[in-house]
Amino acid sequence: MDVNLDESELNKLFKDDTAALLVLDDEHFVEASAQALELIGVSSIEVLKSFHPAMISPEFQPDGQSSKLKANEVFGTLLNNTSIRFYWRHISIKGKFFDVNVTLRQRQEGSNKYIDVHWKRLD
Repeated sequence: MDVNLDESELNKLFKDDTAALLVLDDEHFVEASAQALELIGVSSIEVLKSFHPAMISPEFQPDGQSSKLKANEVFGTLLNNTSIRFYWRHISIKGKFFDVNVTLRQRQEGSNKYIDVHWKRLD
């Protein structure tokens, strides 16, 4: 897992309007690009807001680890870092797996803390 990526690299990633981007607020989706919605298989951010992030991950990752336990580890690592990068397998609502390189970045707006999510599809 890569940690604390260069700020200019992060800014470039999250300004890419062709990328699959999402925003989390306390484990709840609050924003998503059209590309992210398409990968997940939902029609709107309103639908996605009703999902918990665990709902778009299979029970186990390809390495055999529980997605839930591995996600807890990832978010624990993020607490001590500005950003992290890692591989993840997701699942669409139609049951189709898709693999991505994920970059997470913490940011704060006023009293709100957000996690920006960037997916680079691998398949």
